[in-house]
Amino acid sequence: MKKEKFISKFNMKNYSNWLEKSLTKKPFSVPTKNLLSDILYKIENSYEDYRDVKVEVKQKSAILEELINIIENDCKEIEIIKEKTSKSNREEGKIITFLNAKKMLYELYQIKQKKFRIENKYDIIQKSLKDTLNQGYSMNGNEIIRDFDGWAWNIQEDEIEDKINNFLYQTLLLLVGNDFLYEWQNNEVEDYILKLTERLEEKYKTEKADKILRTILQISIINYTNKNPEERKRLIEIEKELTNEYKYINDKHEYLKEISEKKKNINKQICTIDEIISNDRQLKQEFIRRNERLSSSERIFSLSNFVEILQAEKSGLMKKLNECNRKMEPLNFMKMKLEIENKLQILNEIDLSKNSKTIYKTKIKDLIKLVCDTFKMQVDSFVEKEEITEIIYKIRYYKSIPIANNQKVQNLHDFSDLEKYVITIACKEKVLNIISKNIQENYEIIKNIFKTDIIKLEKIYIIISKIEHIYTLEIFEEENKSASVKLDKVEELNINENKRIKLFI
Repeated sequence: MKKEKFISKFNMKNYSNWLEKSLTKKPFSVPTKNLLSDILYKIENSYEDYRDVKVEVKQKSAILEELINIIENDCKEIEIIKEKTSKSNREEGKIITFLNAKKMLYELYQIKQKKFRIENKYDIIQKSLKDTLNQGYSMNGNEIIRDFDGWAWNIQEDEIEDKINNFLYQTLLLLVGNDFLYEWQNNEVEDYILKLTERLEEKYKTEKADKILRTILQISIINYTNKNPEERKRLIEIEKELTNEYKYINDKHEYLKEISEKKKNINKQICTIDEIISNDRQLKQEFIRRNERLSSSERIFSLSNFVEILQAEKSGLMKKLNECNRKMEPLNFMKMKLEIENKLQILNEIDLSKNSKTIYKTKIKDLIKLVCDTFKMQVDSFVEKEEITEIIYKIRYYKSIPIANNQKVQNLHDFSDLEKYVITIACKEKVLNIISKNIQENYEIIKNIFKTDIIKLEKIYIIISKIEHIYTLEIFEEENKSASVKLDKVEELNINENKRIKLFI
């Protein structure tokens, strides 16, 4: 697995000194400063386990530098309260929380000034996706000390602020990687929805990429509108408007006829303005006529001001005329029609007017299945054996992501076909030892690696023993026993019974 070069104690001391220097300039209390320093050491202690389990993570140096920069540049005030509540105000650079490292770290990421930007043209997804990405980023950053304590991997479901936003963010992280999301968050110019579409198509082919992105957006919309009823109302109205617009644009003859009439009216208004400006008598008459209709505070001061107003009106009309011409061009006509179709497909399939829990759950299941398909594609295109090991880790991690209280990804989808496929390839490529000569039996034994919370899977040893025709699989992390599993039937073992066998070669 890919690793960054080890950060020595000397380097960690440099980060601590950098933080300490930054904190001298801040009006924080001593307990607050101590807690911020403690967060740095918790990250240092947890990082290796976090990296091993999750695989797709930032380098430790990048995590520490980003955090100190947020404290130094974005955080102006931290108010510590006794109540176990937590919030932040990004505009004021203020955090209100209790003395808890996990909550403090979450709010620090929330207060970061650079956020994911989505252009206004993506009006139906703008609010929901921004919420998903910005909150997902904070929960993802908080995970390193929330679920890892330097000793074990223990998912704290109750401390995940929004499980669906976290699930969607982690899904995107697995699909497009940390670097892509980092670039998006820190880029204020480019259209990253377009870039996301291109990246998904490049990695997973167009049809599957379209389904993945559409499903992510739909789940994001449902999750956001469940919390924000006003946004639900707004999107229901937009859906009605788009439906009417699509009916109108779908009749090409009537559509072009109406645009032509609109152009005639605009041209007529432009000609009238030109005539007024070029004729002194008409200009004065129009100046008097308009002023008579305005209140004393709104009246036009002089003829020269009036000419400027008329020229501005003409400029606006020219823009409308150009827009009409643009709409009449065949390529733009098809593009506009396709944009409306795409928006309608997103909204029609989730039917916000019904607020259906069944649709919501179905969409989540659809996304999980699509992600499983991408895992299989990655297995099929692997180059190095190391990549297969990484996929095993990623599948195990993905299965463990909480979806709701007491419900994880693995509860909504049957992973057995994917796991069997990956295990078979891993055995064939000598990544895993073959435990049984029978493929199904081999899978039934090895599949338990996807259930274990052992940090480093390469340290797993197994023992298969038999007492009175009953087989038992014991799983060890080096010398420490992790689990014991009864096996239904074992007939074609490829290893000796009662002998410790290293699972990864």
